[in-house]
Amino acid sequence: MTVHTNAGLKLYMESAIAAGKTISAVTKAAPGVLSSTAHGFANGDYVLLEIQGMVELNGYVCKILNTATDTFQIAGADGVTGIDTTNMSTFSSGTAKKITMGTTITGVQDFNFDGGEIKTTDTTTVNDLVDTQIVVGASAQSANLTMQWDPASVAQQAMINSFKTRANKGFRIVWPDGAIAAWYGTVGYTGAPGGGKQGVTTSPAKITMLGGLTVMAA
Repeated sequence: MTVHTNAGLKLYMESAIAAGKTISAVTKAAPGVLSSTAHGFANGDYVLLEIQGMVELNGYVCKILNTATDTFQIAGADGVTGIDTTNMSTFSSGTAKKITMGTTITGVQDFNFDGGEIKTTDTTTVNDLVDTQIVVGASAQSANLTMQWDPASVAQQAMINSFKTRANKGFRIVWPDGAIAAWYGTVGYTGAPGGGKQGVTTSPAKITMLGGLTVMAA
C-alpha cells in the first residue's frame, strides 16, 4: 500500500474542450471497448464522456488507453488497464470530448470533497425476520478549495469567469507518483477575499461534480 500526502500536488483546470466524437458502441467486456470512427484520440488524452444507456460512464472524465483508428479504451482504477464494463447497463448513444487541462491552479491551501454519502433503500418483505437493504447510489459530490487570494492569478480569473458564465469545466489533481483524481463540474468562485488577522488572505471555491470522481493509480 502506498501512503499519499498532500505535498507536491499539481492542480489543473480545463482550458479547452473539443467537439464531441460520436461513440457508436461500447462492449460489455473486461476491458470494455468504445467504438468511434476516426476519433483521433491518443493514449493519455483525457475525455469527457456523455453517455446514454450505459449511465455508469456518463459525466466522467477518463484517460484514454489502447487506441486504434476506430476504437479506444478508458483507464480503470489502476490507470493502465481498461475499465471493466461487463456488468454495466447497455449502451445506446454518446460522445467523447477531449479536454485540455491547460490552466494550472496554484496557491491552494486546503481541499476536500464532500457529499458522496451512500444511499440505501429498504428491501424487507413480510417473509423476512431481519430487515434487508440494498445500495442504490450516493449523494451529489463537490470539491471545496481554500485559495490564497490573488486577483492577478490567471487561474482565479478563469474560475471567476466560469462562475459568471456558469460554464462547466474539467479538473485534475495529480500526486507526485502520478496518482490522479479528476472530475467535471460547475465552478463556484467569486474571488471574494477573507481570513483572520495577520493571516494569509484566502478565498473559498466550490466545484460540483456532474458525473462522479475518477481516481486512478499512477
